[in-house]
Amino acid sequence: MAVVVQAGLWAYAQNVTTAAAQEAARAASAQGSDLQHGLDVGNALLRGGLGPSAHLITLTGRDDATSVTIDAHGGWPLGLGTNLPIQLPLDIEVRLAKQTWASR
Repeated sequence: MAVVVQAGLWAYAQNVTTAAAQEAARAASAQGSDLQHGLDVGNALLRGGLGPSAHLITLTGRDDATSVTIDAHGGWPLGLGTNLPIQLPLDIEVRLAKQTWASR
């Protein structure tokens, strides 16, 4: 039973992490926005979804002239507590083209 609960918690954390990375990339790629704003949005979603366990995930990003890439790295602990050495990976990369407006 404990394995099922742990798998469910990991799946939830995976979904929250994926959504945070996607939203961070979307916010950072919006016209007039920047990478730091996107990372702030993604970190706020991690805190909202994972609460005190948000510190287990690190969002980083990079951008160039045409795209934004957000990387989420971390792990979800197996067992009770958050300092256990055995973790299930939470690693996601999201790449999104920057929004641009063409004038005619």
